[in-house]
Amino acid sequence: MKKQYEQYNQMYGLNDLLVNGVLYINLHYNAAGYPFMGENTFHRGSVMVKDENFSPVELKYDIVDQQLVLKVINSFGGQSNIILRRDFIHQFTLEGGYSFEWLDNDQLPASFYQVIGKKGFRWLIKYNKYLEVPQGTQANHFAYTKTYRKYYFERDGKVFDIRNRKSIWKHFPEKKKELKKYFRVHRGSFTGITNEDFTNLLNILKDA
Repeated sequence: MKKQYEQYNQMYGLNDLLVNGVLYINLHYNAAGYPFMGENTFHRGSVMVKDENFSPVELKYDIVDQQLVLKVINSFGGQSNIILRRDFIHQFTLEGGYSFEWLDNDQLPASFYQVIGKKGFRWLIKYNKYLEVPQGTQANHFAYTKTYRKYYFERDGKVFDIRNRKSIWKHFPEKKKELKKYFRVHRGSFTGITNEDFTNLLNILKDA
């Protein structure tokens, strides 16, 4: 553990800008499932805090409360999980090619969004889970839902709600033929669409 602490100390030490938040406590430890994106493990990534980039760091992304949890190893080898101050975070990344930004404007609910593409012409994807009492269970038996995604497309300062393939065709009618061909060959429906699909679709739409 000493070696692990030394590695963490070399990465970002006791940087007050990064390690600035409250201790993460699981208030619903009896609930089935977990509130994080992906598996219930820390993921290697990076985080931009007040224009300063910290990389690599180990993060969990809580998509129920839209917050980031940072793993910190102290000098005694113990681990603390810190909720980073959301008002300090501009963007972050997670392994697997995921990039996120905090967006808060009159067109979108305030949240972190996965971004694919460049500002002004990009996909925006919002991840959510909910804490519920499943039907047929006692009132104090909570469970986290599956992950839900909402899709948006940003184009020239406007944001469009994309619910299915027809939503894309509506906003890019001149690309309907190419889009239909892509979905026919690569993806039968909008459900389960991958990061690679989003990038490929962006390439189809870029000269629209």
